[in-house]
Amino acid sequence: MSLKRFHIAFITIAGLQLLSGCQQKNDKTLSEDTATFEKVTIQRSQYGIAHIKADSLYGLGYGNAYAQAQDHACILADGYLRIQGQRAKYLGADKKSGDNYYVQSDFGHRILDVLGRTERAYAGLSEQTQALATGFADGYNAYLSAVERSDESLAKECAGQEWVKPITAIDVIANILMLGVQSSAGRLMPAMLQADPGTEQEWLPKRVEKEFTHWPLAISRSYLEQPIQTQGSNAWALGREKTESGKGVLLANPHFPFGGNFRFWAHQAEITGKMNVMGASVVGFPGVVNIGFNNELAWTHTFSAAKHAVIYRLSLDPDNPLRYQIDGQWHDIEQQEIELEVKTTAGPIHLVKTVYHTDVGIVIEDAQRFPWDHEFVYVVKEANLDSFDAIDHWLALNQAGSMTEFKATFKDFNGMLFNNTLAADKLGSTFYIDDSNVPALSASALQLLNEHPVISQVFKQTGMAVLPGNNSEYIYSKEIDFENAPQLERTDYVQNANDSYWLTNAQSPLHAHSPLYGKINSQQSLRTRQSLAMLQHAAGTDGLFNGSEVETALLNNETYFERFMPDILKLCADYSGQKLNIKEGLNMSVDPACAAITLWDGTFNLTSKSAHLILEFAEQLDFKADFAIPFDPLQPQTTPRGLPQQEIILRKLLIAAKNVEIAGFSLTAELGQVQFLQKAEQRIPWPGAAHRVGGFNVFSTSNNMDSTSFSPNIEPPIIDIVSGRPTYSGLSQRGFDINFGSSWMMVVEFTEGGPQARGLLSFSQSASDNSDHFADQSQYYSKNLRLLDLPFTADELAEKVVSEQYLIIEKD
Repeated sequence: MSLKRFHIAFITIAGLQLLSGCQQKNDKTLSEDTATFEKVTIQRSQYGIAHIKADSLYGLGYGNAYAQAQDHACILADGYLRIQGQRAKYLGADKKSGDNYYVQSDFGHRILDVLGRTERAYAGLSEQTQALATGFADGYNAYLSAVERSDESLAKECAGQEWVKPITAIDVIANILMLGVQSSAGRLMPAMLQADPGTEQEWLPKRVEKEFTHWPLAISRSYLEQPIQTQGSNAWALGREKTESGKGVLLANPHFPFGGNFRFWAHQAEITGKMNVMGASVVGFPGVVNIGFNNELAWTHTFSAAKHAVIYRLSLDPDNPLRYQIDGQWHDIEQQEIELEVKTTAGPIHLVKTVYHTDVGIVIEDAQRFPWDHEFVYVVKEANLDSFDAIDHWLALNQAGSMTEFKATFKDFNGMLFNNTLAADKLGSTFYIDDSNVPALSASALQLLNEHPVISQVFKQTGMAVLPGNNSEYIYSKEIDFENAPQLERTDYVQNANDSYWLTNAQSPLHAHSPLYGKINSQQSLRTRQSLAMLQHAAGTDGLFNGSEVETALLNNETYFERFMPDILKLCADYSGQKLNIKEGLNMSVDPACAAITLWDGTFNLTSKSAHLILEFAEQLDFKADFAIPFDPLQPQTTPRGLPQQEIILRKLLIAAKNVEIAGFSLTAELGQVQFLQKAEQRIPWPGAAHRVGGFNVFSTSNNMDSTSFSPNIEPPIIDIVSGRPTYSGLSQRGFDINFGSSWMMVVEFTEGGPQARGLLSFSQSASDNSDHFADQSQYYSKNLRLLDLPFTADELAEKVVSEQYLIIEKD
């Protein structure tokens, strides 16, 4: 199916004014030849939320792409350039002077080869996936054509750039594949790049034009030392025993980056007579909704604690470092030459590098942990690297007409990649599953992981499964199936806040599964403990929740840390009037800091005084060691607890206070003076807590997951007065510059009249500062701390729609 011609009509509802378009084909033409033409409708409701209606999957993908491109064309274009490994060709070697960022990125993505893997798999993919991906590619390309005609425009980040170019369905699917491995094997790209049997600098790429001289490509930090920022989330699915209505209620609260390819986008997807679903999706996902609801049920996802990759140590031929042994048989390590074009001021140059693969996985090298020597070489085998079920799986979730059908999708597809899934339906049933793609290790491999004196300790301390690869019995060949995945059905609740599956329901802890799914009988984060506490205490006097009470629980910005305040205040009283030595040459009075924290109201709202000091203090504490009562697996919700009455605890408070002073803020400042979201020239005061203090609605300064070429430059954090390292909180002399956290916030309550949904995209719908919807939801969140009504039915949408646009596509 290919695009021949398209028409755009854009109508502003208030004025019924035709803004742009070609000659319109009348309705008679469309009705007489529906096999040739399809009309796709794009409506925009309040705050720019897109509502796409089509007659086919192709049309849905087409309209979805066109609307996404209106808000995020630059993010999409940059993402496709990244997976193609062509950034250096258009942007040069460096993101910052001398860092070779784009050269490293291009080689890394070419080694992962998500584009090539997709090309090889494409013919075997389902018709549904191909239709959505082809429609998306054609819709995106149609938008670029509209830009050329000046009917549409691009944001300043990519306007007029030659790297904004047409794509194919292969690019669309490869982009989804990369999302699945970015936080797993994707983190190992520096180690893939350094892999080489040589003992010196042979791994460096070489410049072709200079008779293969080495290109200076220093990787300054190992991947294990890079700051990690994985996706997070909170989720509740409440059943009939826990709700006032006796029907399901769902809370969706994914913690994702505010920029880049993991950014969310809000939309409704309707195929006439076949599907109607609303929610939000990661930018670039074609057509369907990732987190949302239909008339029968609602679902959300959280980032799984599971591991999706295994590192194998292969035994080498002592006389040939390019041969390895499995089951007594020798195999060759495959070599591949990769060539990149790099833009320079003197004209393009070409770099070439040899990379290495095996039938087991991609070769990696880290001189400290994974050396390639005369005995061994290490490879990574990633479960998601050839997983192409994602589009089919989410489409099936979107179309599920009951909880039974919803559950069946996990038997039919393995498309959830890195997600837990939680759902609630209109009958008051709930369901949880971690059906992310987890390697199915053999019993002998699991025994090594659990009991081997070295392998088990490496796994316990680093979370990395490193196994011998000399025996095929240890090498997994498939992922764990539906029946053996952690899952739970309840009629009270299921929840997750990024700890493992263990306490999905505190009254019914799940038994042990593969250790690759995460730990049981282990200390839970303060955020998980806050989630479980709110499920017990945040309902009304009847102990049952309605949608409004769930929304209040999400946004009240209370934290688990408040429970520690009596211990801290007692310490302050005991040491009142004293000075403590913080480090050599620095003595501090306890009184100013202690006086400041007495002003804290226990929340992280804009007017909360000294909340920033509390956050800095929490960063100083060791939440495993700094407790009077240690963790007890029989009391996971209430242990560890009690800060010890020791001088060291108060000293950590004073260190935090000194850091706040160094940053230039008063100890008693309100949070709105310190924490903010920067939207172009607008500094928007930002309410919300942090993971570290046991908040639920949480945010972070980190932008490590924004891999776009135009990610914002964040002012570096101040240096901690004692450790000499940048503060973990990200506190700078500008304050807390938020770039990550609660993104698509949604509460869905099923009623006799159907689903009643409220939601908000915290960073707003569009990434273009030319758009009216660049900062409007952000401003609303800052001022109101409330969600917005989501118009789902035709009648609801009719009241909220502010514009309408038609795409008329002629198909083969």
